[in-house]
Parts: sequence; C-alpha cells; structure tokens
Amino acid sequence: MEDTAVSRKRARVSDSHDATQIDAGPQPASGDSAAIRDADYWFEDGNIILVARVVSFKVYKGLLAEHSPVFRNMFLIAQASPRSAAEQSADGCPVVYLDDTPEDLHQLFKFIFPLGASIRLNQAPMIDIEMLAALIRLDHKYELPSLHQQALSFLSTYYMADFDAWADGNNATHWSPEPIHAITAIEIVRLTNTPSILPTAFYQLATLSPEVLLAGRGTPTTTWHCLPQAELATCLRFRDVLVVLNMQAAFTLFKTSGATCIAQGHCSMYLCHVLDYTGQGEPPHTLASSRILDSWVPNIEQENAPMGMRTRSMCHSCKADFATRERGMRREAWRKLPSLLGLTSDGWDEEPANAGGENW
Repeated sequence: MEDTAVSRKRARVSDSHDATQIDAGPQPASGDSAAIRDADYWFEDGNIILVARVVSFKVYKGLLAEHSPVFRNMFLIAQASPRSAAEQSADGCPVVYLDDTPEDLHQLFKFIFPLGASIRLNQAPMIDIEMLAALIRLDHKYELPSLHQQALSFLSTYYMADFDAWADGNNATHWSPEPIHAITAIEIVRLTNTPSILPTAFYQLATLSPEVLLAGRGTPTTTWHCLPQAELATCLRFRDVLVVLNMQAAFTLFKTSGATCIAQGHCSMYLCHVLDYTGQGEPPHTLASSRILDSWVPNIEQENAPMGMRTRSMCHSCKADFATRERGMRREAWRKLPSLLGLTSDGWDEEPANAGGENW
C-alpha cells in the first residue's frame, strides 16, 4: 500500500461564495418550524443561529470566531453580504446554513460551549471514535488546532507504535474502540496525513472475518462506512499473510522447551500436545488465526491444556523461557506490520527487533 502524503489544507470560504448559504441540500427558511432547535445548544442569549440540515443551534458568535478563523471569516463575509431580511435573520440573530451534520456540530460544541465544567478530552465522560472523527473533520474545515491536536493524540493512544504499551494493555486507558472502528481511523489518516496510525488500524481490521470487512460499519446516525476497494484488497491480503506468519510462529515456538528444563523431557512433550490441540482450532490462541499479536502463554496454562495433560504442567524454568521467547516473537511480528503493508517504519517501535525471541 502506498503511503501517500495527504494535504492538511482546509476548505475556505471564498469571496465568490456567499457565506450565509453553503449548499446543504433542501434548507428550511429561518423561521420555518421544520428547523428543530437542538436540545443542548440553543442558548436564549446566543447571537448567531447555525442550521445544519434541519437542526438549528443558537450559540455565541464570538466564541466560535475565537476558536476558528474560518468561522470568523465566514461571519465577516456574511455581514458584508446581507440577503433579504427573511433569510438573514431569525429570533433576532443572523442565520448561517452549514453543510455539516448536526451530529458533528454537537460533538464540537461539547468542547467550545461546555455544559458545566470546562471539558478536555482526557476528562470527558465518554470518548468514542465518532467524537474523535467529528472533531478532526471539523478541524480540517474550520481550523480548530487545539481540539485537532487533542483528538489526534487521543486516537494515537490506541492506534500506536509502541509494542510494550500495546502488549501490556496500557494503550487507550480512556476508551476502547472495537476492531471495526479502525475503518474510521483510516478515514482520519486520509485527512491528517498520520500514517503511524495505519499499521495497528489495519491489524485490527485483519482480525475480522472477510464478511465483516466487506459489510463495513454503521453509526448511530445511520451513516455507513466501508473501506475503499484498494484498501479492502490490502486488508484481505494482509490478513492472509498474518495467518501464515501466525502458523510459522507457533511451530517455531512450540518445537522445544527451555534449555534448563528440570522435568526430564516432559515439557517438550507437553508443548507438542498443546501444539496439536491448538492446530485443531481450540482457543485461546488458534493456529489458523490472523491474531498474531495475541499472547500464546494462555495456551500452556493447565486449565487450557489438552484434557490428558492437565494433571501436570510445565516446569517453572520452561514456562519462563516460553514467555520470554513468545514475547520476543510477538515483538518481531509487530515490527513487521508496516513493511507488510508497504509502509515506511520511521518511529515504529524503537526497541531492538527479536528482543528475547528467535527468527521465524
């Protein structure tokens, strides 16, 4: 997959385009009852009305202009280009029509017009991919640098380059996206030119079945997101490669016990039986799986071992050796993710490759 640069230029309001009327399809007149007042962001003392589709927001022009130079310029142009009295004002305020979704604006206003205490992303009660995507989309259009940086930083706490944080579960302590949400993360990459998000995003998608990948994902607002054909093909090829590498890793990992085994060969036999059991598709980590970053350690625990092997586990020395080798192999797999996708690996997991593992 080619790692192409994506421009961070935002769409600006042109002098040749009247800022009070951005094409959004059918629009209600400013006094039309079809424009539903937003339940949260209709302030009686607000001084501008923004209409997104059929939802209207009465907010504070000065605060919007403070956060966004695009909004500031839009308001200036609107003042200089008045339309008829019926179109330019309602409820004593100027009206501006936007082509954004009401849901995106609602997410943005949570931070520009906080209800209650001032909100920052790391203090918000619930973060999800829709909120982050909305903030980044609107930043791309309206230039909201502080929120943009917060949202991208939050996104990279899950779609990260640090293997140890990922493997130890120290990523995304404030939110937990589902694998299919990586479709939206990849959409964000196109807007922000942040390719470091791609390896873990594609990995998450590669853990899903082809049927789920083809179907894509819906949102609470019924918007449907699917991978473009080229990225879908990349993901399916990536998934097939991960399955092969997972099998290779298993056969390398389970082929021997530790050099200091104190169980007189029992541990080698135990690992062979576990490998046979794993090859039959038994959990937790199955052989024909694309989840190459999952730990193999649960497979050797007594409660997950084949029935005939549960009376005796591996010796402590072999268990420790197995854990060290399997973590090293998972790190090596992690480090391969960018190259498997045809991406550069600048800044991707700075630890030495094969740390504690072996070649496979």
